[in-house]
Amino acid sequence: MSQKNQDRKQMQKKIQVKYRKTKQQQKEDKDVNKIAIVIVNICAVLAILVLILYYY
Repeated sequence: MSQKNQDRKQMQKKIQVKYRKTKQQQKEDKDVNKIAIVIVNICAVLAILVLILYYY
């Protein structure tokens, strides 16, 4: 029984460590997503300006 409990505790620790890592990764991903959204918005605005200039 004690061996099973130890194994269970070790598994829980591993899961917690994984979860912590994923939390940090989520934070990084959010930052990357914000940057990507800004870049896409800038490109969209530039494309619209080019279209407007092209048609006039």
